[in-house]
Amino acid sequence: MDSPKMCPDCSGVMVEGFILDMTYGGRLVPRWLRGKPEESIWTGVKTSGKECRSVESYRCEQCGLLRSYANQEVDAPGLFGK
Repeated sequence: MDSPKMCPDCSGVMVEGFILDMTYGGRLVPRWLRGKPEESIWTGVKTSGKECRSVESYRCEQCGLLRSYANQEVDAPGLFGK
């Protein structure tokens, strides 16, 4: 088992969670994409061909600090966010 992540601000324990991204007709977990956002007429933002990573988030139980990491590479979301 991994040792718990510690808060860089107050040394409290960081607990894993996620930031909920609400979208029309659904709920998604955010993803990080390399580069600046480029507009798309069909989907709002272009994702094709961009490096994409899942976002892990942690919250300090003591001070509430949020830290997010984009470590694991995943496929860019498609037209319906999957």
